Amino acid sequence: MRQLLNWAIKKLRSSDSPVLDSEVLLSFVIKKSKEFLLAHPEFSPTKKQISQFKKLITRRAKCEPIAYLVGHKQFYGFAFEVNKNILIPRPETELMVEKILVEINKQKKTVLIDVGTGSGCVPISVLKNTKQIQCFAIDISQKALTIAKRNAKKHGVKIKFLRGNLLEPMVSRLARLKNQKIIITANLPYLTTKQYRQNPGLHFEPKTALVADKSGLSLYEKLLKQISLLKKPVDITLFLEIDPRQSAGITKIIKKYLLQAEVKIKNDYSGKKRLTIIDFRA
Repeated sequence: MRQLLNWAIKKLRSSDSPVLDSEVLLSFVIKKSKEFLLAHPEFSPTKKQISQFKKLITRRAKCEPIAYLVGHKQFYGFAFEVNKNILIPRPETELMVEKILVEINKQKKTVLIDVGTGSGCVPISVLKNTKQIQCFAIDISQKALTIAKRNAKKHGVKIKFLRGNLLEPMVSRLARLKNQKIIITANLPYLTTKQYRQNPGLHFEPKTALVADKSGLSLYEKLLKQISLLKKPVDITLFLEIDPRQSAGITKIIKKYLLQAEVKIKNDYSGKKRLTIIDFRA
């Protein structure tokens, strides 16, 4: 087994983490933990397992994400099914979950709406860590919703999934949600075409889940415009993930559509401006 791992590590020498990648993929193939690999170097995989492992290493050498190779990704302590039709959950997005939980604990009645839900990792992680609240999740991709529904079922949480463009499927429902705090979360595509082209590792993920016009902020502008047109009164807190370089741009757009909003931008765990929090009451 050591010889097989050495071959894989050499094959992945251009990777940022060739040893870890090799161990993760071999563990996946032989259905054993990484600790097992270290404790049992004499273990001999079957010919079928060796063949499967080599195929996965070859794909990884072409920058295909580990999450797609093994079919899942850890996020906020939970495993989420992923495939090539949805964006892979990122650790920086865990900050959003953390701040949402703080906000929910302040409120008596809360409705959570996740726009562009993808794998469903954000609302599912929230529901696994808080009291039972009403929750909706929206995505324009039916393929993404299929995966999100499976993830919700796996983790035993109740979410109403809706297909549509940003907040549109919820507009009529929001008018009926009186005297309740509305939390809207969105990790929408926010990269520019240039950023996408410069990162080959992103090319395996759906471009529509990563790239947006207007310096990456076009979809956030559309969402904020939708919110500005909602029937009053409304009491909404929004959580939007952005690129650290977009803090000035997103603030300008917020002030354009939500004049009375209070805006805060929080740093992620690496100290980069990542999470925009908007309190809007009108």
